[in-house]
Amino acid sequence: MTNITPLFPGQDPPDSTDQHELDLEGVRTNCLACGGSLEDSPTYDRYLVCPCCRFHYTMSARRRVEMLADAGTFRETSRWIRSLDPLSFSARVSYRDRLLQDQDRTGLTEAVITGVCTIGGTPAILIVLDFGFLGGSMGLVVGEKVALALQLAARKRYPAIAVINSGGARIQEGVLSLMQMAKTTVAANEMHRRGVPLVSVLGDPATGQVYASFGTQADLIFAEPGAHVGFAPFRAIKEEMGGTVATGQHTAEIHFRHGMLDGVVDRERIKHVVSTVLELLRPEFRLAKRRRGRPPRTRPRRMEAWEMVQLARHPERPTARHFIDQVFANLVELHGDRQYADAPEVITGIARLAGQSVIVIGQDKTPPSGMISSSDDETPEGLSASGSITPEGFGKARRAIRFAARFNLPIVTLVDTPGSALDLEAWERGQAHAISQTISTLLDVEVPTISVLIGEGGSEAALAFAVTDRVLMLQNAIYTPISPERAAVAELRDSAAADQVVGALRLTSIDSRRMGIVDEIVREPDGGAHSDPLEASRLLKRALMIEITEIVERHRRTLVRRRLRKYRHIGESGRPFRSALRRELNVWRSALSASVRALRSGSDPGVEDVLESEDESSRN
Repeated sequence: MTNITPLFPGQDPPDSTDQHELDLEGVRTNCLACGGSLEDSPTYDRYLVCPCCRFHYTMSARRRVEMLADAGTFRETSRWIRSLDPLSFSARVSYRDRLLQDQDRTGLTEAVITGVCTIGGTPAILIVLDFGFLGGSMGLVVGEKVALALQLAARKRYPAIAVINSGGARIQEGVLSLMQMAKTTVAANEMHRRGVPLVSVLGDPATGQVYASFGTQADLIFAEPGAHVGFAPFRAIKEEMGGTVATGQHTAEIHFRHGMLDGVVDRERIKHVVSTVLELLRPEFRLAKRRRGRPPRTRPRRMEAWEMVQLARHPERPTARHFIDQVFANLVELHGDRQYADAPEVITGIARLAGQSVIVIGQDKTPPSGMISSSDDETPEGLSASGSITPEGFGKARRAIRFAARFNLPIVTLVDTPGSALDLEAWERGQAHAISQTISTLLDVEVPTISVLIGEGGSEAALAFAVTDRVLMLQNAIYTPISPERAAVAELRDSAAADQVVGALRLTSIDSRRMGIVDEIVREPDGGAHSDPLEASRLLKRALMIEITEIVERHRRTLVRRRLRKYRHIGESGRPFRSALRRELNVWRSALSASVRALRSGSDPGVEDVLESEDESSRN
């Protein structure tokens, strides 16, 4: 860094309390968006958010640091590094002069502030870009300061929070500016390798090379409402498309809808959300030791298979959303597959169970119609809203599984789906590949995994979320390769005859446990889970706490080895196979006994003797 620090040896960097920063807040009295009054507004004074329309004004880096960091904890790093003019760039105003102007106006040495602080009591590295300094663009020094901060985070194993408020690359530094994308990506990759969290918060705007490098490499990405988000500035997109792009088509809400963001979070809540994430990912939130002992197995009363199907499909039966809210604490959702959309039929997030941070993945047959703080909450064309799992839903689950592997977090899946989406659009988007990849990813992940069939476990969509170390099943849930109605059509050519074939499918919890597919049955309240959802949640939480304390301390490679062996030999080690093998051995044992008796008596064993021995063994 000797070639870029300092720019002017005789000039000290401005103090953080320098008052040269332009104070636009003192000028504004009315909102530029809605015209509402901003005077005497605590919301505007503290967060620069209009109390009427919730419009988020641009905030300086210093104010963002004050908003996010715990009071008195922020210590700035790499403060003395300043930019040079490596290309002697000169246009209407020389690059050197523009640097001096922005340094004097903002009180900053560069377009980024980095430092160490605590956020909600958790030590963290903070990286904040300032759009007021040359549009928050990334040149040599910005890239170096960001890379140094990420390296420090990796070395100290502190999570890093990057607040992106940038227009892109610094053209005055030419291709050297472009190279900073590679530099910061190298540093971000090191954090990933060491399992250190990186969180991005996107302000308005968040575009260009900053957004397309370390900004989108974050494990979680949040954005402020209405923020201009994307690779290219809106102006460039409009020019490229001949001026046909609507203003609202390049916002955080649109990116959230298409699975690129984990949430659109109001500025007043962002510290709470970030603090919760950092707390959940702290290594302290791990079960310290294995607890032994488990209660006796549930022995559910036997009922007709069709009756159990009706209970599993009951319209008031608790959904995955209900169980997640009641069983887990401090949920922070992970949204999107980072490719196409945020499949609402799959819920993923970080949460806490029994003091242990976990990744929870739930299949929800009744997802909320809108999950963002915007009126523009339509589902992308081709996505399912019925609970059938789309390729994007499988992709969202795989992202959560990889997230769990990176931070060594157990996985809990809640299975409740009629099956995979069967429409042509889903298959054109790679449905079969998505299913197989999800099964493969969950089988190979080196963290403890638990699945619970909470309602309808339909076909391969249920299997893809249930190839886990331990498989639980609610008492009245079902697990089937095909719906009873489809089975009735295939066998009897009549979907109305589903009640006649359902018994042959062996889809009940008792059947699944008997075949070795399910490890434990979780008791439900009398009358079904819908009769007392809170009690059903308590019983499920108790069962999950027992299971997670049993497996969380096992060696990761041992877990995977046992998991693969379990599913390699499924059916072979099941009770039906053992029973058949036992009967066969008894037949051979009886035949051998008959032969021995015949030899002792000096006669040949007849067919009648062998059959008589077989009858005796079968009775035994």
